[in-house]
Amino acid sequence: MQAFNSGKKVFFLYPPQNFFKTIIKRIFKDGFEIYKLNSTENLLPLLQKFPDSVLFINTDYPYKDFNFTSFNDLDLHKKEYENLMVYSFFMEKVSYGDKILDYISLDRSDEEVYTDIYKILTEAQSHGKREFVRYGNYNEILSSILFNCNSDTYSTNMHDISPKALSFSTDEDLDKLVGSSFSNMRLKVGAYEINVKGVIGSSRMIADKKLYIANFETDEDKKEEIFDFIFTSLEKGMDEIIQSLS
Repeated sequence: MQAFNSGKKVFFLYPPQNFFKTIIKRIFKDGFEIYKLNSTENLLPLLQKFPDSVLFINTDYPYKDFNFTSFNDLDLHKKEYENLMVYSFFMEKVSYGDKILDYISLDRSDEEVYTDIYKILTEAQSHGKREFVRYGNYNEILSSILFNCNSDTYSTNMHDISPKALSFSTDEDLDKLVGSSFSNMRLKVGAYEINVKGVIGSSRMIADKKLYIANFETDEDKKEEIFDFIFTSLEKGMDEIIQSLS
């Protein structure tokens, strides 16, 4: 089986409220795996698990975080983080440090800020080999999903999802559905739920498991919903990692 480099995790600590729509979401749609956090306490265990990540720190906000000074002056300088790439972004207050590689002013157009961050992530080789970030993988079950196809309803297990398609499996042989349209496929993470339709495109064997690929039929609004669903799913998965490491 072909191995895919998933790239580097990219963390934004204390992103401004409007930063998600104008910058983070756009970068995520470009195929970078982005996470936003509002606590150095939650960030530290993630950096320990992913020490070669890229970190952007909003220095306008952390005065409310009583651990930020020790995080910035002590934690980031530990040897385990020697491959961590750290950047500062700010509107008013700049926090200098020898660990910080560059400083990004937000007092410019969104396009200029986006261009700077995109360049940093590209040069850091943060993008994986796949075009888009996907959630999950073939050897885990994310959730059960129901969908309608050829006048019947099927219950299956979803393994991973990208903005273009998802993979699922079942104990039942569903080769008869390949090439058929499906509808009313309900995807849910937490309280967030979307409904998609499309075509069962193919099946393939991976590690003694038959996976079916469901390709989405989407307009621009539905694409946005799927991107939001994947982003929310990834954040939920990262929250679970934080809980397990705490």
